[in-house]
Amino acid sequence: MNDIKAQFFSIGRLDNCRLDFIRHSNFWEGPTATVVPTANAHMWGVIWRMHTNNISALNEQEGVERKIYYPAYVNVLTPYLGSFNCLIYIQKVNPLPIGYNDEIPIERWPSWTYKEVIILGALEHQLPEYYIQMLEKIKNNGGKGCFKMYCLLLRYAKEKPCRCIIQKKIEKPRQLDLRKLRQQKENI
Repeated sequence: MNDIKAQFFSIGRLDNCRLDFIRHSNFWEGPTATVVPTANAHMWGVIWRMHTNNISALNEQEGVERKIYYPAYVNVLTPYLGSFNCLIYIQKVNPLPIGYNDEIPIERWPSWTYKEVIILGALEHQLPEYYIQMLEKIKNNGGKGCFKMYCLLLRYAKEKPCRCIIQKKIEKPRQLDLRKLRQQKENI
């Protein structure tokens, strides 16, 4: 979150919803996450506490004015503190329904970097182990969008930030070829 006044509050579980990916982002080289209503499913996440004066900045960050996401209030259950009414952002374009355990279609696979950032956040905030394993099983499209940012996140999650320039060569991101992926899937 860009708002430095936001504070970690708790982890929480959102029932009757699942994590899915739909709208392609050039920055991430793949679709970004959204919440999709799904019966008998649930997803875990992090609850942040922030002042209500900062809602407009958060709306801008999430693309509400650009009609990418819309805000919604949902009831989230925390492990130790009970239920809370929380603000979440859902993409305007939602994917077609699939079963909770059904495989995500190829065109909705997130990039490798986006998936790794989600998993790093889940590990950092100690989401349940079974949920982290579910996140790790999500297939990715191999895209290395914003790979340099991912390397910096990994580095500074373990060490204090420095002002030095990273000399490591960053490989060029791969291009996503949906036809090739579909053909490979059909041949299997």
